[in-house]
Amino acid sequence: MKALFKITILLVLVLPLLTNQVQASKFGPEKELTSRERSNWNAENIKISSHGEIKFNNDYTDIIDISDDGYLKISMVSFGMKRKLYFRSYRGKIDKLYYEGHKQVDFEPKGRKWMEEVLPKVVRNSGLDLENRVNKVYEKGGIDAFLSELKETDSDYFRSQMVHYLLDNNELKNKEKEKLLKEFPSYIDSDYELSRIYKKHNSIFIDDNILSKEFFNSLDKVSSDYELSQILSSVFINNNLNDSSFEFFISAMDNIDSDHEKSNLIKLAISEGKNSGIKLDLILNNLKGINSDYEKGVIINTVINEDLFDTGNIDKIMELSSEVSSDYESAQIMKKMLKHDMITPENKEQFKEMMNNLSSEYSYKEILKAFLEYDKLGEDNFDFMLEASDKITSSYELSKFYKMMLNKEGLSTKQQLSLIEKARNIDSSYEYASFLLEATKKLDLDNEKIQNALIDATQEIDSEYDYGKVMKAIYSHKRN
Repeated sequence: MKALFKITILLVLVLPLLTNQVQASKFGPEKELTSRERSNWNAENIKISSHGEIKFNNDYTDIIDISDDGYLKISMVSFGMKRKLYFRSYRGKIDKLYYEGHKQVDFEPKGRKWMEEVLPKVVRNSGLDLENRVNKVYEKGGIDAFLSELKETDSDYFRSQMVHYLLDNNELKNKEKEKLLKEFPSYIDSDYELSRIYKKHNSIFIDDNILSKEFFNSLDKVSSDYELSQILSSVFINNNLNDSSFEFFISAMDNIDSDHEKSNLIKLAISEGKNSGIKLDLILNNLKGINSDYEKGVIINTVINEDLFDTGNIDKIMELSSEVSSDYESAQIMKKMLKHDMITPENKEQFKEMMNNLSSEYSYKEILKAFLEYDKLGEDNFDFMLEASDKITSSYELSKFYKMMLNKEGLSTKQQLSLIEKARNIDSSYEYASFLLEATKKLDLDNEKIQNALIDATQEIDSEYDYGKVMKAIYSHKRN
């Protein structure tokens, strides 16, 4: 008979509001509950309508009281046969009527037999007396009885309500909570209904490490990225996660495919890792699961902007940044690294590798420009820029960059000579001459080595006019 009554409930009115354990359903005046269902294997249709307060016996095989003017109607069409039960409050007593087709038949014995057969299944699958029934089942048989009743209920909505009522009204032991987590998600197909349960009740599972692990494991049953993201957001906001629970929380993100949803969670979690290198490492490791360069860049920049990193995290940040394929996003990250003094003599080669991964000469040049103001590499800073400039192919951009390097204060003789020598990389005779002319104004021409180096460099100039301008500038200085 179970298959016969397997239903999909369409609820067209509010659920019953219950006032005590013996009260089944209560609706205000002019309100009515109507549920219909149709099985998957025959032409079966059940309709249930009710009004007022209805009280059932303990096993839901009979109705023991109905409020004044209240009623319950149950009608079913199966295999072409129509049967109907009608219970109403009439002159202080319950009137029970039974029909087959359009003909009324004596309630005893056929009506009573069908009532005892159909009423428990109707109650279970229509939401009638739901909260009261949940409490009675749990009080009588504990979590096992509740889970059995949950399994027998066909509607995801009513199953969800049953879990809500159980947790709202009963103090479950940890072993019962653990069993509930292991089983109830398998009985509810709707991600939305699962999400409602997890969001409302997550706090009662998180404090205990065993329950917390089981809670996060049970989230595997939620297939919707959006709903899973909403659940995890609720968990994070509503609980002070310890290290163990935080690790479970981060691991649960692996089940989210959406870069957007995962990114939002990671950004939310960043504050939790603020003073914990371990937690920040967990967050950063999860970035590998994000494919979007934009989302990954936003998170890395947030970590940098908020100064959440420490010396132990910088290498991890650089490693993750090197996986960002977008030149624009990579350049933004590298600029932030320079701004926050993250490049050191120890990691400069790793940073150079990040720069070499840029395919855009414009982006590469922007990073080099930012490096002009950087002084955390000490004496290595100048040599680093000179070596990095080898990748610039445009004579105009190269000449422009070397001119900016001329403006750095306190250049040693060695550095000035290195800059003059490196300028030979400029292929354009015009741009090369333009740089050397600027160099005569910025470099220490009182130094004979630098003066001779400039004179030697002019031999690379093809244009007699440009050659003459540079030589004139050099010798004018000598005369002065």
